[in-house]
Amino acid sequence: MIVRPFLLLLLAVVLVAPRVAAEPGVTDTEIVVGGSNSFSGPLAYTGEQITKFGVDLYFKVVNDAGGIHGRKVRAVYYDDGYRPQDAVANTKKLVEQDNVFAIIIPQGSPPVVATLEYLEQQKVPMLFPYQSSPVTRGRRYVFQGMTLSDRSSRMMIDYLAGTRKFKKFAALYQDDEYGKLTATESIKRGVTDVSAQIAKLHAARPEVTFLVLVPGPAAHALRERQKIGWTDTLMVSTGPLTDEKYLALATDAANGVEGLSLWPDPMTSDLKGVQLYRAYMLKYFPKNEPNRYSLAGYFAGMLFTEGAMRAGRNLTRDSLVTALESIKGFETGILPPLTIGPDHETQKQGFWVRVEKGRFTPLTDWLKSE
Repeated sequence: MIVRPFLLLLLAVVLVAPRVAAEPGVTDTEIVVGGSNSFSGPLAYTGEQITKFGVDLYFKVVNDAGGIHGRKVRAVYYDDGYRPQDAVANTKKLVEQDNVFAIIIPQGSPPVVATLEYLEQQKVPMLFPYQSSPVTRGRRYVFQGMTLSDRSSRMMIDYLAGTRKFKKFAALYQDDEYGKLTATESIKRGVTDVSAQIAKLHAARPEVTFLVLVPGPAAHALRERQKIGWTDTLMVSTGPLTDEKYLALATDAANGVEGLSLWPDPMTSDLKGVQLYRAYMLKYFPKNEPNRYSLAGYFAGMLFTEGAMRAGRNLTRDSLVTALESIKGFETGILPPLTIGPDHETQKQGFWVRVEKGRFTPLTDWLKSE
């Protein structure tokens, strides 16, 4: 048999040609994602629930069903304690040492904002961060998780000033990316004694007072308000405070507090998706009580899986972005049908609740911000 010279040349080219590098975090059998989150500090409970009992819960379901196009999903997490500098170090470790495919559900506006520039430079997707700063909006590699603060503020003001007819507003806010709202009194991150600020707000006699704080200072504010008998203002919580677990830190001082809830009641909702979430929680983590934070993480795992399934077997970071952008009217059984537009926001709705005997009582149907 005679081998023609051009075939020999072609064979030589094939043998010496470098292999195309695999996408970081993707092998024939596995997809590795990761995140920096709070497993210590003021948001430790939230961080643990949205990751280890939320994202990981959904990934257990997916992996037991065969994975995503035959690949199992594994998540790697590091603790940043709600400190931006630690979030940056953790994120670099995840990208450069752990070679994760994407960052999933990092938490807190200061840590998340601190990592944005680096992840954009590396073209690593940041998926569904649990934070509210609008600086994440409209970025190619970022798909926001929570309702952003300008959008939720619009919903709250429209409801309170429009439907409820309140006219005089004040706020006690955290003086960083999380707390950037028009406000009367601010506190530094990490400060827990807010009695002086409450006294000043009381003297201003607002009809509505917003608490834009992490749980510890917020609970202190509610107890201080109860202590001085300040009853003629409606206290409204935002962000991580709109959850029974954290409001319970203030005990009965939380009664009557209102806010915008982003998630159906994880304990009582009869929505099919929430019922499934409870069933899976009972199966995989029977000692962990369902809550809004693990439900949010479970939802993030669901959206990642939907995007990765749509991207197909040839999964790349860019194909995932394209796939997530293709989601239109997606029925999750948890939230209203989801469409992801050019702003890359996944939540644009919420409903109004009031704390009564330690649980939320819904006061409205879903409110829209459009």
